[in-house]
Amino acid sequence: MLERELILVGTMSSQISNSLGMRIVSGEFRPNDSLPIEGELCQIYGVSRTTIREAIKNLAGKRLIEVSPKTGTRVLPFGEWNLLDRDVLSWRLLAQFDAKIVEDIYEMRQCFEPRASFLAARDGTAEDHALIEHHFRQLARAYEENQPVKVGSESALEFHLAIITASHNGLFVTIGAAVKSALRVSSEMLQRHAAKPSEDVALHDAVRTAIIGREPERAAAAMARLLEASQARLLPLTTAPKGA
Repeated sequence: MLERELILVGTMSSQISNSLGMRIVSGEFRPNDSLPIEGELCQIYGVSRTTIREAIKNLAGKRLIEVSPKTGTRVLPFGEWNLLDRDVLSWRLLAQFDAKIVEDIYEMRQCFEPRASFLAARDGTAEDHALIEHHFRQLARAYEENQPVKVGSESALEFHLAIITASHNGLFVTIGAAVKSALRVSSEMLQRHAAKPSEDVALHDAVRTAIIGREPERAAAAMARLLEASQARLLPLTTAPKGA
């Protein structure tokens, strides 16, 4: 019985964390704003104090808020947020899919994915390369057979993650896992608005061919071109940045 109650609390606290997190990243609660007191949050969400405390603890761990006996629960400045946290990144994408966040994501990707491709070509094992090949084939098939968007987007996501894994750079792998939600959203939008699927397949194929051919410099350049092309396709789909 106790275990079931803990599961229920965890589920409800996660839902409340999602709600409050979205309200914070969307700007409803701004930096230095105080969140409603615990009793008010209990009434708003219709849950116990224990559940609210779990949700608040979760948000504090992501550095969105700070809890102090003197000032209560206040929203921290943007610079202190854990921007690579999966939930924070997902909330930002859902709340403000604008040009700025797309540019931020792709600038970060350009910093490590071409290098990951270089390393995957140089240091990747036969098994690594076989997995990259597998996900490329799935991506190409999704386009050729006009499969549902999610199928193609997941294949594209796994293609990129396989390359990052094949780099055998632990920090790259950690970053890749952290930004997985951003990659998934990007992949889905690109698949949904693919005007020239053959060009997208060709860009991925160039990366795959260079990696499997163990041509590091060519692999890095091909990944850079792929990222530039996908960013250029995504930007027209975004909203104007808030405050613009």
